Amino acid sequence: MLMMARGLIGSKRPKLILDKSIGMSLTPIRIFLLLFSLSFSLLFIYKPSLFNTLSMEDGAIEWSSDKFLFVCCFLTAFSFFRSYKILNISKWTQLLLAFITLAFFVMAMEEVSWFQRELEIETPKVFKGNWQNEMNLHNFATDYSENIYYFGAFLCLVVLPFIQLLFPFVFNNKYLKIFIVRPYIAVIGAIACAYNFDMWNAILTQIAFFGSLAILSAFAIFSNVRNERYMILFTIVLMIATQVLFLSNGENFKRLWEVTEYKEFLIPLVLLLYSLDILTYSNRNYLLEKSQ
Repeated sequence: MLMMARGLIGSKRPKLILDKSIGMSLTPIRIFLLLFSLSFSLLFIYKPSLFNTLSMEDGAIEWSSDKFLFVCCFLTAFSFFRSYKILNISKWTQLLLAFITLAFFVMAMEEVSWFQRELEIETPKVFKGNWQNEMNLHNFATDYSENIYYFGAFLCLVVLPFIQLLFPFVFNNKYLKIFIVRPYIAVIGAIACAYNFDMWNAILTQIAFFGSLAILSAFAIFSNVRNERYMILFTIVLMIATQVLFLSNGENFKRLWEVTEYKEFLIPLVLLLYSLDILTYSNRNYLLEKSQ
């Protein structure tokens, strides 16, 4: 992938600046999330029982995952309704905002089984054939749905920002610019690709892990700011160390799949950052139009 990037770019080396925020710097947020991930790895090694407890059904990790998705849904819904007050936003952009909002809503509701337990709804016959006998769709084909979710997150949160870096003219238009994940989010989004154990042998899992490392390496090469380059290199080291720790200390797992709960915590957390980015972009357009 690095050779492909070199070949496609040639002598026109991109100047990548991750933190292009207006106002508050995004660097502290990225540092916090990196240290957050590091704390999970340390917890797995030194307090494996606590690592397991946090990932239990209705535990802190699982509880947070769906809440992040509901917040994502709220933020993108707010951006959607705000878009009606911005004249220079196209109908296609509004349609995409509506689609993303709906996607977050469905993902969040699937996580909570459409509030089946809270509303004390008996599982309908049509849903009784799924793995957990709950009112959701993803448990009818858990392995396939997990692979689609994890690999889809890799494509959206890591690969698309990399493609945008290679071909900025493709996505740098009023229809798509707001939706493509920016590189600073991609650096954080790659971390979840290192949270594998029971699914490590799946080809999509390995493509996501090694692909993320290659893309982060490209970001480090193209970065125009030394401190950002150091942060990307730290992320690469953290990802490699995290994956090695999980694969070489399998006896620390009480349940083989518990690492996926952390993966499903990190992905919505990054999606929350992405939703905030969309909201910031739409608010900026709203304020600029209002001031004219």
